[in-house]
Amino acid sequence: MTQVDLPKEGETVKQGEIFGSVESVKAVSDLFAPLSGKVSKVNSPLADSPEYVNEEPYEEGWMIQIEMTKPDEAKDLMDAEAYQEFLKETAE
Repeated sequence: MTQVDLPKEGETVKQGEIFGSVESVKAVSDLFAPLSGKVSKVNSPLADSPEYVNEEPYEEGWMIQIEMTKPDEAKDLMDAEAYQEFLKETAE
């Protein structure tokens, strides 16, 4: 990663809509909100260390925290195990 563009705390996001982007040497990719709600916390250190997104996604590379406004949206999300299985299936 060379750059991470994230919303400000207090902004609202809507499930499935773009809330920011990540840029690498080769491409810029949009980030899509997993849930609707208010951005309660932003990982500001990513501005100076965007490589954390790839190197430590579950530790220092998190992006935003969202105060959900529609908690029922969470029932459709995958947990880490289901996501790993999804990745295996789509790679075949």
